[in-house]
Amino acid sequence: MQKLLLLINTLRYLKWQQIYFRLVRTLIKPSVTESFTGSILERSSTWEHIDIYENKINHDLEACFLNHRKKLDLPADWNNENPSKLWTYNLNYFEDLLSTDSKKKHNLHTHLLNSWVDHNPVGIGNGWEPYPSSLRIVNVLKAWLGGLELDKKLINSVFNQSIYLSNCLEKHLLGNHYFANLKALLFAGLIFKNTRLLGIAEEGLISQIPEQILEDGANFELSPMYHSIMLVDMLDIFNLNKAYPNILSKELVTSLEKYIPKMLMFMEAMAHPDGGVSFFNDSANGIAPKNSTIKSYAEKLGFSIKIFDSSRTQIIDNANSGYICATTNGDKIIFDAAAVGPNYIPGHAHADTLSFELSIGSQRVLVNSGTSEYGLSENRLNQRKTALHNTVEVDDKDSSQVWSSFRVANRSEIIFKNAKIEDGRNIELIAAHNGYKSLFAGCIHERKLTFSKNNLVVFDSLKRKFKFAKSRFYIHPNLDVSLEDDCLIIKGARFVLNCNLKGKLFLLKDSFYYPEFGLRVPNKMLELQFEKNNLGITFSWSKK
Repeated sequence: MQKLLLLINTLRYLKWQQIYFRLVRTLIKPSVTESFTGSILERSSTWEHIDIYENKINHDLEACFLNHRKKLDLPADWNNENPSKLWTYNLNYFEDLLSTDSKKKHNLHTHLLNSWVDHNPVGIGNGWEPYPSSLRIVNVLKAWLGGLELDKKLINSVFNQSIYLSNCLEKHLLGNHYFANLKALLFAGLIFKNTRLLGIAEEGLISQIPEQILEDGANFELSPMYHSIMLVDMLDIFNLNKAYPNILSKELVTSLEKYIPKMLMFMEAMAHPDGGVSFFNDSANGIAPKNSTIKSYAEKLGFSIKIFDSSRTQIIDNANSGYICATTNGDKIIFDAAAVGPNYIPGHAHADTLSFELSIGSQRVLVNSGTSEYGLSENRLNQRKTALHNTVEVDDKDSSQVWSSFRVANRSEIIFKNAKIEDGRNIELIAAHNGYKSLFAGCIHERKLTFSKNNLVVFDSLKRKFKFAKSRFYIHPNLDVSLEDDCLIIKGARFVLNCNLKGKLFLLKDSFYYPEFGLRVPNKMLELQFEKNNLGITFSWSKK
């Protein structure tokens, strides 16, 4: 009965189109419905080529994805799901075509592409699934634009992959998967001079860009990592238009020009001073290109980058997404007063409402635990749960009902938020959510963060009844953590933080931090137990 309720409370948020197209996928199998008989466009001399990824595969066929390295056994490994299906997907993406040493590996890349074509018949295997197909099509065409030669066999294969993709678009999922599908069809439609592919892509992108990118620039799935991925997608499309002007519709180009600057600003706001992404929802390092690489790419295309001066006392209130960022005295806090994501696609959501992350100078101090895998595992589920984030867990429940790998049933809603600067120096961030409230029971969680020079006060209130509650604070593993006479001491390279815990019920526990896929690092976690409806804690630090 409980599983049935979870399913009902998950399905009720879906769009009818998602259910319809899921049924269509089971009844109609895609195929290649057109043959390539024309010619491709001439390679553009104005394409801004950038090798955007770290090296993935070396000349000895040693491949490293998701922090797992192995010697490739081809052709078997194209569809060998060991160590994981996601690892196999990454092999099929062909991101190494755009790696830092790609120009030295043209012969290797041609060999790998031919192996893929020879041993992956149409529609069979992981590589023909829509998402890996979408990424591979774009990566091959971008590599060609950057100088990789493609013979007739490879050109025909990319065309066939594009036609096949056009017949199995992920309209049952939507979100970033559907966007990647459309981007691939846009590249293929333009370069292969195929008006059908181009028409599908333009119509879809014109609709999806304002839906998937909020007015504050955030990707609507509310993951900083996926935001960076989609920003690269937008820059690629803009780059394509510059390389081949007057082909894409004015409406699409205008949309790119409107949203890319906003997306750049949001990425900068949500980044830590170390330049990396913050860990809200599914987010980790090493999947999207580095922020510095993305900014360099944007500047090559003519966009200016606004750098936020963290020495200023300021608030960046991303009102549409719900994330609030604040800086003072060179320190930064990022506060999650956001929804779990779009109602119909919350698959990358965590139950992390009202969590926050803190950096002192260039060092991360208080961090959410991160994401290290997407499989159907207990570890994947745990990483999505409230207990692995810097927020409050009530009665052993999650603020939103995350389950399975990518499912959310009932979800929390932000019912109040506010951000202000008092006396020109004290930043106050306040928000409340109803994720723990049910029809006849439960409570409202309200959190107030007071952030000022060398000081952070976290004050939590639980309104209405509850049995027990805990507040947790995860500490970055690179810091030295100790307890002395009920005082928590955290030492960084250029600061010492103190937190007086006298009179509080607390535990300093061993935990794990998941900064990248396939990576687990030991760290410490401070756990505080509520004795009343309110719980306050103060972190103070001095800089060296």
